[in-house]
Formats: sequence, C-alpha cells, structure tokens
Amino acid sequence: MNELNANKSFSADEGGHHVEVERQLHHFYPKLKKYSYFLAKNKWDAEDLIQETFFKAMKYYHSSEISAALLNKIAYHEWIDTVKKRKVEVFKTLEDESKEYTACKADRLIDLVKLLVNNLTPKQAVIFMLKEAFSYQSKEIANLLDTTEMAVKSTLHRAKKRLNNDTSLQSIDSFWKEEEREKLFELLYQSLQAEDPVILIDCISTLHSLAETSKLAQPTHSGSPLNMYSMAA
Repeated sequence: MNELNANKSFSADEGGHHVEVERQLHHFYPKLKKYSYFLAKNKWDAEDLIQETFFKAMKYYHSSEISAALLNKIAYHEWIDTVKKRKVEVFKTLEDESKEYTACKADRLIDLVKLLVNNLTPKQAVIFMLKEAFSYQSKEIANLLDTTEMAVKSTLHRAKKRLNNDTSLQSIDSFWKEEEREKLFELLYQSLQAEDPVILIDCISTLHSLAETSKLAQPTHSGSPLNMYSMAA
C-alpha cells in the first residue's frame, strides 16, 4: 500500500513539473521564436528548432532552471548539430555521386576504346584519338608519326567512314595482331582516363604496325577528351 501511494505521489509531482515547465516555455516562446528564426533563416527549420528545444528543456531541466538564456543556449547547440548533420549528408551524397560518375565514366571510356580497336586499324585509331580526343592539329600528328599532313587527313577521313559503318571499306582484321590490339586498347584507355595524350605518344614506337613510321616527339599541348564523350551518347 505504501509503495502504491509513493508511486502516486511521484506521478503527481512529475505531472506538476511538466505543467510548470510548459508554463515557463509558453512565457519564453516569443523570444525563443525570434532567436530560432535568426538562426535558421526560414520558417520550417525555425519551427522544428523550437519544438526540439522545448522537448529537451522539458526532458532535462527543472522549471526553476528554465530561462530565456537557457532556451537560447539549447536552441543554438541544437542548430549547430543540425548544420553538422546536413553537411555530413551533403558530403555523403556528393561522394556517392562522384563514385557513380567515376564508374559511369569508366564504362563510357571502355565502350569508346572498344569502338576504336574493333572498327579501325591501329594507325587510324591513334590518329583519331589524337585528333578527336585531344584536339591535335593534323600537322602536329604528322610530325609525331613522321608522315604528311595530307596522309593524316586521309587516314582520319577513312577512320570516320569506318565508324559510320561504311561496309565498302576493306576489313581491318589483317591490320591487327591480338596482342597489339590488347596493348593499344590499354594505351588508349589510360590516355583517356588520365586525359593525357603523352601516355599514348610515348608508346607509339612499341606498336609494331606504327614503329616504322613513328617519330618520337614531345607533344606541344594536352587537350581534354571531351569530344570523345559525345560519341558515346
């Protein structure tokens, strides 16, 4: 019986505490509302901030401790926590989007390189890459491959016809050895991925089908392979 009475007494005290705290909160509401709007800068966040501040005040403080300064302090720290959480969420979202973009970019580059090595001769693939991906001029490519500007333009023209599925052209199978196809695939992919034509240019002499006509030279610029991306769309 005594235990039951004690529980009833505790419940009554607790109820009285909440009533008094609510009275205090109602009294300080206008000031807290003004301060919350100052912190949040918008109606919706301010209202959420007020509710959370009231909840924590009722849960952790006695009515005698409630003051405008205390409520502002609770609101301030609650807002700081909210901002931090949002920054983490934004960063995570950006990180996820970056990973998705990187994976998507890699897939697109692989498809582009497959398109080149499966439809062009080694020489056509190299010239097409330097011209369309890295914006080299025909004269620059001619100097790199120790050939004429006219020959580069002619090769580029044939390459574009092949990519447009011109079936009247000679088969490319006789121009390729499987090991060289794999090697050039890696070079083209790495150059595109790093946006660095030097990776390809430095290895031209190692490609048997181009070795006899290549001339090692340092490139005068490095373009960004943006034109190639539009081909995959």
